[in-house]
This record gives sequence, structure tokens and C-alpha cells, in this order.
Amino acid sequence: MIKVAKFGGSSVAGAEQFQKVKHIIEEDDTRRIVVVPAAGKRDADDHKLTDLLYLCHAHLNYGVSCDAVFDTVVQRFKELRHELGLCYDVEAELDDLRNSLSKETSVDLLVSRGEYFTARLMAEHLGYRFVDAADCVYFGLDGQIDQEKTYAAISEALGTYERIVI
Repeated sequence: MIKVAKFGGSSVAGAEQFQKVKHIIEEDDTRRIVVVPAAGKRDADDHKLTDLLYLCHAHLNYGVSCDAVFDTVVQRFKELRHELGLCYDVEAELDDLRNSLSKETSVDLLVSRGEYFTARLMAEHLGYRFVDAADCVYFGLDGQIDQEKTYAAISEALGTYERIVI
């Protein structure tokens, strides 16, 4: 049997929450697929990473610098990595993303990076393999998930890596 463990944004909001997720995953060996969103709010005064990335996109659309907002996103990921003692070079990929930002940047691409970077950190934290959702979640022309193709891709990833974070 294989179980999928899907967590919400507050479940991955900070290092303490990451530790709780790890404990939950380690309690059941059949939890081989972990799905995480972008990190949520750590407290009432905090911001969801998804909201910050939407704000970056709005700034780009209006021709206003999003550097200050993007710096907040970068700092959040760096803090999370540091607090967990991880090695993933999140700055390099965030720098690449920053350098690619323009008015033409798709909102979907930009906002999905919250999930992407959170999942990269979670995969290292758990000792699981990171699998980009872009490589295993497929949609039909009608915008609905193509379950057959998606399940086949996830099965292939599990056959190769045994335990994955998407």
C-alpha cells in the first residue's frame, strides 16, 4: 500500500512545522508521496509566500520594482533552510528566477515557485526525492487533470525513487 500525505500551507510555514511533518511521515512507512504547498503564515503578522508572489506579479504588471517583496520571499526561504540545517542552494535558483522576471512572466509560473521551493526544502528535510509537479501532473485541453497520464508519471517516479515530494 502507498499513502499520499498532503499538507496545507500552515503545516509548512516554518522549521518547527517542517519537523512536525517529518514526524508524521516517519510514523507510517507507507507514506511515500508527500505533497506540499507554498509555506503559509507563521503567525498573524506574517504573509503567505503565495500572496507575496502574487504581489510580485502585480508589481511587474504595473512596471513597479518588486525587489523589496521578492527579497522577503528570498529571506523566508533562506531562513527556513538555515533553521533546518539543509544544504539546498535556494539562493542560486531564486537569483535565476529574479533575473528572469519581467512583465511577460506568467502569474502561474511565478506563483508556482512558492510550492517548488518549499517542496525542494521538504524533500531534502525528509531525505526524499524532489519531483517537480510540472514533470508529473498533466492537464487535458479542457483544463481538467489527466488522471491516467498523471498517475502513470507518479508511478514511474515512485518506481525510480521510492519516496517523493511533489
